[in-house]
Amino acid sequence: MTIKSYYANNRIYDFEANIINITQENEDFLVELDSTYFYPEGGGQPSDKGTIGGVRVLDVIKSDDTVLHKLKTRPSKTTLNCSINKEHRDHYMTQHSGQHLISGVLKHSLNIDTLSVHLGEYETTIEIDKASISESEITKLEDDCNALIRSSKNIIYHETDDDGLKEFNIRRSSKYSGYIRVVEIENYDFVPCGGVHLSNLSEIGLIKVTGLDKIRGHIRLSFAIGSKAYSDYRKKQNVIQELNSILSTKTDGILAGVNKLKKDISELKIENNSTNKVLIQMLKDSILKDNIIIKEFQNMPKVIIQKLSTELVGLLDKPILLINCTERLNWVFIDSKKPQIDFYQIKNNLLPIIKGKGGGKKLIWQGSGEIENKKEFSEKTKNYLTKLI
Repeated sequence: MTIKSYYANNRIYDFEANIINITQENEDFLVELDSTYFYPEGGGQPSDKGTIGGVRVLDVIKSDDTVLHKLKTRPSKTTLNCSINKEHRDHYMTQHSGQHLISGVLKHSLNIDTLSVHLGEYETTIEIDKASISESEITKLEDDCNALIRSSKNIIYHETDDDGLKEFNIRRSSKYSGYIRVVEIENYDFVPCGGVHLSNLSEIGLIKVTGLDKIRGHIRLSFAIGSKAYSDYRKKQNVIQELNSILSTKTDGILAGVNKLKKDISELKIENNSTNKVLIQMLKDSILKDNIIIKEFQNMPKVIIQKLSTELVGLLDKPILLINCTERLNWVFIDSKKPQIDFYQIKNNLLPIIKGKGGGKKLIWQGSGEIENKKEFSEKTKNYLTKLI
């Protein structure tokens, strides 16, 4: 039996321990220590990271009353220096403690039950037993959580059994029997839980709802907790400052500025569409009048070429190649009213010149290729199309 020292002191990150057993599992070694501060995965909280005897710990597993530390190499000594990754441990203690607080407030302030929890590297999500949640409920959830953080309530641990559990006003039933550990937010919330937590709510710092979505007919809320909440605030503040600069407005004027920008863009689109129609008609008339077989453009908007190509289908007396030179060579073959093009010949004999790819259907084919050999491609295409006339 391993002494689970992480319950006695969750702030010990470096310690010395003796090996009492080693077993091999495939290529890994499962090391049992006489006592350990490494927390094994459980209750949604991932296992600790760190090293034992200088070897990286791959996993920490609880097996009955034993805690097994998975290593890649077999330790050479029986007494080893052990080191826990402090940043990883503190992050998940903060997430887990924050989740207890959030679920407690959901239940005690809003009468909403927690269905499932995921403690993440960047955010924590909680699925609640409700199909919708209002903005006022989210505001109350945040306000009550942060008020409790400011109240600096202690996080207290109780060890009990099935009979003793009846003395606690627990928020949810225990998944275990026999030895049961109850985590209390001082005079506020009681939950059976085997995880490691902070000592005081004030250590959480800040809780912020960052999003919500629907899952299995319920609402799943996303939270930034602790330092992640401050990072989220800082990132969004930077975005706001950029918007203030771009829109030449103060923060409370951003929404109006964005709405005006959307209106201006909409009006420009209408104006653009009218201009595009005139341009397409001019190009179409010019091509039909000149009766050419190759027409080249430089950086023409893609939408213009697409619309022009569509309008030329069924009107041409002879086939044509449209070339639009941007960063690549974009090509469109349009057949005449009386189909003459064999696209397989183009694909096999002409497209390789520009390392081109593309396809299409009867009367129109399009794609792109490299721009370097445009001249050779144009000349050989002209010869090919001329022979069809």
